[in-house]
Amino acid sequence: MSATALRDRTITLTREAAGEGYLVWVLVVVVALQASFGSEFFLTGRNLSNLAGQSVPLGLAAIGQTFAILVGAIDLSVGATARLAALLTAGLIDDDPTRVVPVLALVLAISAAIGATNGAMVVWLRIHPLIATLISFTVLRGVALLYTQGPIGGIPSEVSGLAHRRLLGLPYPVWVFLLLLLASGVLLHRTRFGRNVYAVGGAPEVARRAGVSVEWVRFRMLMLCSIMAGLAGIMLAFRQGVGDPRVAEGLELTSIVTVVVGGVSIFGGRGRLLGVMGGVVLLGIIRNAMNLQGVAPLLQGVVTGAIVVFAVALFTRRDS
Repeated sequence: MSATALRDRTITLTREAAGEGYLVWVLVVVVALQASFGSEFFLTGRNLSNLAGQSVPLGLAAIGQTFAILVGAIDLSVGATARLAALLTAGLIDDDPTRVVPVLALVLAISAAIGATNGAMVVWLRIHPLIATLISFTVLRGVALLYTQGPIGGIPSEVSGLAHRRLLGLPYPVWVFLLLLLASGVLLHRTRFGRNVYAVGGAPEVARRAGVSVEWVRFRMLMLCSIMAGLAGIMLAFRQGVGDPRVAEGLELTSIVTVVVGGVSIFGGRGRLLGVMGGVVLLGIIRNAMNLQGVAPLLQGVVTGAIVVFAVALFTRRDS
C-alpha cells in the first residue's frame, strides 16, 4: 500500500470512528491520563464523584441539543431556558417542601411551552432555527432579569441534599441522568420515530416523500430539547440550593461544542449519543483538571476555544 493510500485510509477510518462516537473516547483516555499525572487528587473517589455530578446539567443539555441538531436545527435558547428553569424552581419552591412536586411540574410545562414556541417559529413561520432560538434566548434572558437580578428562593435541605447523596459511589442525579440517557437511546435507535428523526435530518425531502411528517418530527424534537434544558436547570437549582441569575451562562454554546466533539453532524442526520456522552466527559475532565492544576479562568476559555476549532476542522469536513 502506497503512502498516499495509507494516509487516505487512515483519514477515512478516523472520520468513521469520529462519526460513530469512538474517537472522542480515545481523547477522553488521553486527557484523563494527563490529568492523573498533573494532579494526585484527580483519581480520588471524591473528585470523580463530584466530576460526575457536576457534568449532569451539561449532559442533559447536550442530549437536548442532540435532539435539535439531528433534525437539522441548533437551539441557542438552551442556556436561557435552563437559567429560567433554575430561577423558577428555587424561587417558587422557596424552601417549602410541599411545593416541590407542583413547581417541578410547572417548570417542565413551561420548558415544554418554550420548545413548542421554538418549534412553531421554525416549522410554521419558516424562521431559520438559529434566528428563532436566538429570539427565544433574548426574550428568556430578559424574563429572567425581570424575575430577579440576584439570588432568589431556596431548595429545602432535605431535597437539595439528594443532589449530593450517593448510590454505588455516584450522586443520585447521575443515576437519573443515566436513565434518561438510556431512554433517549431507545427512542433514537429502537423506535420508528427515531428512524424518522435521522431521515428528516439527513434527507428531509426524501423523508417527506416516504410519508414522514417532517414538520411534526422537527417540532417534537425541539420541544424535547427545551424539556431537557429545563431538567438541566432544575438539577442546577437542586445542586446550588438557591436560584442564581448567573447559572447556565454559556450552556448553549458548550452543549453545541459537546455534541459536535461527540461526532454528531452539525448538518443533521448523523451521530450517536455514545459520542455525545464522550464529549460531556471530555469537557468535564478538561475543566476539572484545569481547576485542580490552578489554570487561570481566562486560559480555560482559550482551551475551550481550541476544542471548538478542533471539532469544526475534524467533523464538518466529513459532511462536505
